[in-house]
Formats: sequence, structure tokens, C-alpha cells
Amino acid sequence: LVSGEGLIRPLAFGAQGRRSALRGTAVPFNRGIADLHFDGAKNTWRLTAFDPDDTHEGFREDLDRFYAAAAWAEILLNIHGGGTESQALFELAAPAFSLMSLAAGDEISRLKTAFLWKLLEVEGIRPDPMVCGRCGSAMPVGAGSGTAGFTGNGLLCCSSCSESRGMALPDGARRWLEAVSPASLGDAMKLGLPPAAMKAAESWLLAVVQSLLERPLKSLRVSS
Repeated sequence: LVSGEGLIRPLAFGAQGRRSALRGTAVPFNRGIADLHFDGAKNTWRLTAFDPDDTHEGFREDLDRFYAAAAWAEILLNIHGGGTESQALFELAAPAFSLMSLAAGDEISRLKTAFLWKLLEVEGIRPDPMVCGRCGSAMPVGAGSGTAGFTGNGLLCCSSCSESRGMALPDGARRWLEAVSPASLGDAMKLGLPPAAMKAAESWLLAVVQSLLERPLKSLRVSS
């Protein structure tokens, strides 16, 4: 993922060789400065050097962090990442990986959910948690209209439309998502929510993301 360029897939010739400088630098999750060459005749990119400035060692120290980073990487690799949103995508992902490398305890689940929420905004498909996706009626928090629910493809519905099918999305989860919308990822990590509500919010957003990608995330099967 390159700032201003989006997703590219360069070849790294000889990177697995024992004497290659790329062997220990151009590895998953590292962020840094890359030397890239484009071969117009073959329409391919080549990575010739990489100078890491953040190696995210925390991913190698904690499985929860590692699995979160793996899921993010899978999502990013399956999103086009080009056009007008490429810079916004990079500006979201770069600090997110750095924060996750240092996150601990409940911060991990908060950051996972906040990242997905902001990713959907960058992609321009973030649903409104206060509106039923089926009938279009308003679902204000605390209005006594029942608990919202979502289907397997991520469609969020009011209590009448969901008819108690699918998974519930508590009012607290919807309120939390609204609260972190204008906040930075660092601030979102500090805003608490009961574990069950946070899990429901994450499950909803993962359903939306997988619907966007039109495929299940392989990393979720591994982490579970």
C-alpha cells in the first residue's frame, strides 16, 4: 500500500536469498521507504530496496494483535485501493497498524472495530446505524423501539424488520460507533464499551466488509 498510489504488487527478485537485503526488511506489516521501478514494457513493478521505519514488533509478541493485523491486511489486499480514496486509505492504515502493534487488552477490540468503521467511510459505503436498511425508518438510540439486528450480509434492520432473526446490535454499540465517527483511532481506543456490545459491533462491520469483498475472510477462520 503506497501513499498516493494505492495498492501495487511489485516483484522482489532474490528477496529469499540469504544475502539479500530485502530478506529482513521487506517482510509483512513493515512500513518504510521503498525503491520501486516500473517496467512499462512488461507492465510490472519491481521492489529494489526497502528501508523500514516501523517494524511493528508487537505483532510478533501477541497473537490477538497478529490476527487483527492479518485480517486488516487481507481486507486491504482485496480492496482496489486506487483512485481518489488511495491517499485516505493509506492515512487510515498506516497509524492503525502502528497503534495495533502497541495495543493491549480491551484496546485491541476497540481498535479493530474503529478501523473497520472508518474503512467503510473511506470506501464510501458506511451504513447509518440510526436508520433501518430495509424500511428506511429512523432507529434513534433509547427510543424504546426495540433492539436493532443485522443479517448475514450486514443489512441493519429495525426490530420490526429483523423479526428477531440474525444478530442483535445493542443501542450501546450504535451509540459507540456514532461517538467514534469524528474521533481519531487513538481516541477511539480509549472509549469503552461492554465486551458483548463491542463484539456485536465488530461482527456487524465484518459482515458488511465481507459483503463488500464478496467473499469470506480467510484470516477469520484461522483466528477462530
